[in-house]
Amino acid sequence: MDVPLTDPQRDFVFSEKPHPAIVAGLGAGKSRAATMRLILLMLQNPGINTLYTMPTYDLLKLRAIPGVVDDLNMLGLKYRLNASDYFCEIKGLGKIFFRSYDNPNRLIAFEVAHSVADELDVLTKEQANLVWRKISERTRQPSKLPNSIAAVTTPDQGFSGFVYDRWVTRADDSTELIKASTLSNPYLPDGYVDQIRANYDAALAEMYINGEFVSLTANKVYHYFNRDTHGTDMVIEPGDRLHIGLDFNIGGCCAVVFVLDDEGPVAVDEFVSHYTRDFINNVRVRYGNHDVTVYPDASGRAGRTNATVSDIGLIEQAGLRVEAPAKNPYVRDRVNAVNSLLSHRRLAVNIEKCHKTTQALETQGYNDKGEPEKFNTHPAIDDWADSLGYCMHRLFPVNRPVINIPVTFAL
Repeated sequence: MDVPLTDPQRDFVFSEKPHPAIVAGLGAGKSRAATMRLILLMLQNPGINTLYTMPTYDLLKLRAIPGVVDDLNMLGLKYRLNASDYFCEIKGLGKIFFRSYDNPNRLIAFEVAHSVADELDVLTKEQANLVWRKISERTRQPSKLPNSIAAVTTPDQGFSGFVYDRWVTRADDSTELIKASTLSNPYLPDGYVDQIRANYDAALAEMYINGEFVSLTANKVYHYFNRDTHGTDMVIEPGDRLHIGLDFNIGGCCAVVFVLDDEGPVAVDEFVSHYTRDFINNVRVRYGNHDVTVYPDASGRAGRTNATVSDIGLIEQAGLRVEAPAKNPYVRDRVNAVNSLLSHRRLAVNIEKCHKTTQALETQGYNDKGEPEKFNTHPAIDDWADSLGYCMHRLFPVNRPVINIPVTFAL
């Protein structure tokens, strides 16, 4: 079977290094290349097992497992998919195990000869180190070919992440770094790259299109914010529908209040509450005649001011509409949502009404791990930034464009 690959995909699929990595832009075909690498290794050494890991089981179900099934069907290989136990058994070859690394300590009770870690760089350096170590412990099955652990990822953590450290700073004879630009994929639909540029600021567009490592510590977190550009005198008017981002903290719950106009969201007020019931009372007193939706920190599903009802449950019992995911999005995704709005001049802030929110946008920086600064006292600027981010990510998420990319090679 003749199946064409892009040059970066081919280099990765056929790499003989124990630790190859393809660091790529969005839509460059890295996940499909990962699938093909595992299948090729199994074809070369029937009887072995392999491992495909991703950050969450949701991603495995949405992307990894369907991708493997598509490729097996394309190659005419017979298989049995066990969706409940997360493995696929290929007739005459072996099993591909699918595991999430949201809980690395559950990477146990199996052995494989080869592994792939997909989207490894969404993790912090410390988290990725732990995941890599756990995968290494499982990648020990005897094989004709040397055991290998590969990575496919966008360089989300920039110069401060595990991927840059392992494949650039500490590169050795066991590693191979392969770069893949979004533009290397000839199967992209029209407008795909333009969509990425529209979603991200210039620095992140370079990362998500060209797969380049960028500095995430040299600048402040919200580097596009400018009082002159983003300041407004807009205030709450009768009949306005209000959207409130809320960060739960012991010592002060931070709330940022938004209205939506034709241009986008406008921060028009902010306030601190001592605890959840205090927040509810503040909303009733301040905005009793308005339609209010609250976008809280998802950890409030577990946190309890009351012995039997969660913080989010208290807000819902008070009759306020709540929009919250099952768990919080990645910090980087929240930051990207805010920066995308700022870079396209869609987010405005009433500077006089929102002093703390303005301070957070102007001053929050990155720590030496490439993460937004956090402080031990509350409320602090990171709490105001979190309140802002929960609401903006829920209303204006930056969704990475996803396409199904045909990847082929000669068999």
